[in-house]
This record gives sequence, structure tokens and C-alpha cells, in this order.
Amino acid sequence: MRDGTDRATFVDRFDAGWGAGRERFFEHFLPALVDEDVRLHQPLMPVARGHAGFRELFEGLFAAMPDLRGEVLDWRPLPDGVEIELAIHGTLADVPVEIVTRDRITLRDGCILERRAQLNPLPLVRAALRRPRTGLPLLLRPLRGLGQRYHRPHGSPSAG
Repeated sequence: MRDGTDRATFVDRFDAGWGAGRERFFEHFLPALVDEDVRLHQPLMPVARGHAGFRELFEGLFAAMPDLRGEVLDWRPLPDGVEIELAIHGTLADVPVEIVTRDRITLRDGCILERRAQLNPLPLVRAALRRPRTGLPLLLRPLRGLGQRYHRPHGSPSAG
């Protein structure tokens, strides 16, 4: 993607997907805007990979905040993609949450190949602690399955 018009079109489609809400979010992004080899990096969570990882990551957010929406505030082209400033907002139980994230997105054929999110997760953590029944499952979600995700079979050499 060398043409700025292609990047602007991608950003418009990205913005529309975040504005679509839970019902249409996945059909908007998958597979049209997300590469099957996607890698999603975000604070406090392991890297999500592929369409299944994309779905798992965002299903958790939508389960905790069904009214979650986002809006592109600004963006700039990069040699291999775009950087997008996105405000996401919703309510966790009855606690409003707003987070601004700066996503560095690498594109391949107009699709997200890699996303590195830079954000301050404290507004979400604070809301989760105020509403632990809804919020703690969201905060603990990254810990579920860590043993399976990072387990080395007995006798495997260490990666050190």
C-alpha cells in the first residue's frame, strides 16, 4: 500500500467498523480488513494471532461492554501502514469507560497484518475494580489458558 488514497480508504473502513457496534463488528472486520496471519499486541495481554485470536480478544471486550464503540480521532500514513488515534468508549456495568489508543498498524494488501496498541489501560482497570462481577473476568481473561499457551512439553529445551 503505497498510495495515500488506499490508506485513507482503509482508515475510513476501520472507523466504520468501530462505529458499527457489537452486532456488525466482526462481519465488518473479518476477513475483509484483517489478514489471516494478523498479530495483535496490546498492554496487559498476550499477543492475539489470526482471525480466532482477533475474535477472542474483541469478544471479551464486547462481553464486558456491549455498547463499545470507537471513533478515529486522527491518523497518519506510515511507509508500511498507518498510525491511528482511536477513542473507544462504552460502559462496564454502569461505569462509563473511555480510552484513547494509538495503534500502529502494518498493512498487507489493505488488511491488518499487525497492530501494536499503545494505551493507558487504567480507565478500564478502575472501572473493572468498581464492578468486579463484570470487570474481573475481563481483567483475568489474559491469564486463562496461559499454561496451555506457554507450556513446553516435558524434556523440551528452554528458549533461553
